[in-house]
Amino acid sequence: MNVSSSPSAMAMQGINQGFDRLADNTQKIATPGNPDLNNAIIDNKQAATQVQTSAKALKTYDEMIGSIIDIMA
Repeated sequence: MNVSSSPSAMAMQGINQGFDRLADNTQKIATPGNPDLNNAIIDNKQAATQVQTSAKALKTYDEMIGSIIDIMA
């Protein structure tokens, strides 16, 4: 298995991308008179959901690895 395509790496990538989107959108929201304010607010919600989903995927992966180790021990 390629490490860069492992489930944990993919989950971490999703978390990082979500945080990047949150940072970009927060900057847009903080800019006075920004015409894309509504889009930034909506995308912020979607980015937060992306981070939560990726974190749950990472947690599930960790639990599965733990179970496999317990079975093999």
